[in-house]
Amino acid sequence: MIENENYKYEIYDKYICEQNIDRIKFFKNELKDPKIDLLSAGYHLNKDTQNKTGGIFFFQISPDKKLIPLKENNILLDYGILDIKFSQNNNLIFTANSDYSYTIFNLINNTFKKTYLCNNEKLNEKIKITNDVIEIDTSEQKIFSGSNDGNIYINDINSEKNILSIEQAHEFGIWSLKLLDDNNFLSGGEDAKIKLWDLRLNNSDNKNIKNLITNDKSYNSSINYIDRYKFDLSNNIIISGSYDEKIIFFDIRKLKEEIKVIKTEHSSWDIKQSTIGDKNILLISSIYEGFNIWEIADNKYDMKHVLRLPLTKDKDIFHKSIVYGLDIKNNNKKNIDILSCSFYDNLMMYWNYAPI
Repeated sequence: MIENENYKYEIYDKYICEQNIDRIKFFKNELKDPKIDLLSAGYHLNKDTQNKTGGIFFFQISPDKKLIPLKENNILLDYGILDIKFSQNNNLIFTANSDYSYTIFNLINNTFKKTYLCNNEKLNEKIKITNDVIEIDTSEQKIFSGSNDGNIYINDINSEKNILSIEQAHEFGIWSLKLLDDNNFLSGGEDAKIKLWDLRLNNSDNKNIKNLITNDKSYNSSINYIDRYKFDLSNNIIISGSYDEKIIFFDIRKLKEEIKVIKTEHSSWDIKQSTIGDKNILLISSIYEGFNIWEIADNKYDMKHVLRLPLTKDKDIFHKSIVYGLDIKNNNKKNIDILSCSFYDNLMMYWNYAPI
């Protein structure tokens, strides 16, 4: 147990996975036997051959907070997984893949089906392009994908057909997508641009829609995270993070104007927003800067840095490699369980944080 006057944290357990991992999730599925409590997703790059493989690795959590691998449930793949989402009942797993495809895993009948983003005649020229990020609409009928060639694809989940392709939505790769409602969504790219889109502006050729607003001034680097700001009841405020060592708040209706810029001195790959007691906090996987936690001050756009866990290459304390994956589980609003994972050392960690 590590404790100071502001917080305490405890590392429950660590586990070295078979592959490089970049996603880790709490995952309750009561239908499986044994029951599943969490999973990690692999994107493994062979440094000698440059071949990409991957998999989904399942775990239980024991009563004494230890990680128990369920190796009989693991799914090994000949492609890597770059993003992962779940259906509302946790029976389906959706993944964005390293070979320009997405996969739907059905845990009820133990089957999975991979679908390529483009039609067959373009497949050979596209196969080396990666599908980096996915979102699922609330009706679970559409899957949105952002690829590293700057395109956005919307596919029908049932028919597996492409509904809409937005070509050159961004100049470079797309790292973040956020669906706002049935018609509007946000995208963030490696070109340092945030864009707001409206599906009702679809052209008849199904190749492009006109984006409503573009912000190309606020960031100088890839935008890795966009989401609604949960601590604002208006539902109009978004929070974004980047390699740029800044967190920026925007009003969706005035996307070109910054509400607040927070200089963090660390990158942001993924951010989780949570409330513990009377404190609103941000938990951030910070890539080369390890893991960081910020508290939201009385002014909902001011932030106080409360915990930094840097990479510890010479000590067996925390992650030793770049930190990507992050998930959280709130425990009666008194403390929070955290899953985090780092890439090249294949390490996943299960730990707990509580403000004092």
